[in-house]
This record gives sequence, structure tokens and C-alpha cells, in this order.
Amino acid sequence: MDYPKVALVGAGYWGKNLLRNLYELSVLDTLVDTDPHVLEKAQKDYPNIKTSRAFSQILNDPNIEAIFIATPAETHATLVKETLLSDKHCFVEKPLCLSEKEGMELVDIANNKGLILMVGHLLWYHPAILKLKEMIDSGELGRIRYIYSNRLNMGKLRREENVLWSFAPHDVSIILGLLQEMPESVQAQGGNYLHQHISDVTVSLLSFKSGVKAHIFVSWLHPFKEQKLVIVGEKKNGSF
Repeated sequence: MDYPKVALVGAGYWGKNLLRNLYELSVLDTLVDTDPHVLEKAQKDYPNIKTSRAFSQILNDPNIEAIFIATPAETHATLVKETLLSDKHCFVEKPLCLSEKEGMELVDIANNKGLILMVGHLLWYHPAILKLKEMIDSGELGRIRYIYSNRLNMGKLRREENVLWSFAPHDVSIILGLLQEMPESVQAQGGNYLHQHISDVTVSLLSFKSGVKAHIFVSWLHPFKEQKLVIVGEKKNGSF
């Protein structure tokens, strides 16, 4: 079976994981990164891949059918748009972009061109999340009443986007997918402590027409690490 050839943009903090997996799947054609040291190491560790510092090179390569993007969040909107306008499928690490307007534009472009635009919400492939989905759909938990999610003191401190954009997309994606409905209202508050203009602690409240409320607490400042999702149902509770 012939697999499509893909390119990867960014092999840093998280991109290096995509690099390894794409190489092992024998689909990686080209790695693009602005850091020559990253490219040099990649060439040693992953023989036979092409490397480049120019994003335009892969956009103009007819052999590349899809582009994977693992760059800072502030660059996502531009890189994704250029990928789609070049008639290539796109996988981008979360968040998709940093504004609703940009997100809607990217989705419209992908739909109009019949292209796949996928955001890397990897927790949807975790067995525990799949089990929770199964329990909810089967009615085992009963009617869902309340959900809360904590994602605390985990990952890399960022200076490109705040903790809400960095951590909470996973939780938002999971909650919307489990409930299969969109919230009627969303409230969020944050605090800036490590950087004057970047929130490192946020608490969000999602309210749904069904009566469910969901809290999402994310923080870079918590004194201990915690990743927890709790679903309170009228019959049982479920957790991850």
C-alpha cells in the first residue's frame, strides 16, 4: 500500500514526537525548521528525510499531500491557511489558532476545498476517554449533571500564548465531545503573575442548555501536578 508523503513543520518541544512517529510510519518526506541544529540532528537520527528552513519549499512540492504543523501557536493561523490554499491536507497541534474569526476562516477554506483539517486533540485516542464516552452513550452514568477538569503545573511555560490556549483546548474538546452539545454561555477569568500580559492561571465555566455545567481549571503555578477529569452523573460518577 502506498502511503501519502507528508512534511512536518517544527521539531521542537512537541514536534519531535511527531517527527519520530511520522518517520516510523514511513510517510515523512521533509522536515522544515528554522533552527539549523534541529535539522542537523534530525538528519543524523532519521536518515533519508529531506530538511529545509523554507516553508515555501514544501508548499510548492507536488509530491507532498499533507503538512503537519507543530510550531508556536501564534503562527498556526498563517501556516495552516497557506497549507490549505496550496491544496494540501493539514494536521496542526492545538490550538488551531488564537481567534474565532481565524478559526472559522480556516474551517471554511478546508470545507470549500474538500481538504482534511485536523487539530491534534490526542486525548481522544486515550482508552480512558473512549471508555468514558462509551459509559455516557450507554446511559451507565445516567443524566450528566456536572463536569470539572483540572490541568495543573504541567508542560512547558509558554510566552507565545496564555495557559488557557496552551492547556484548556484538550479539556474543551473532550467536554464538548462527551456531551455532544455546544455551551450556551462561556465565562473565563485569569490571573497574570509570571508575565504581565500572559495569564498563567484561568478558571472557565461552560453552561449548557441541558443543564450541565463544566468547570475547567488550568494553571502553571500550582505546587503539584494534576490532570483530572470528573463527570458527575445521576447514577454514577466517572473520572480520568
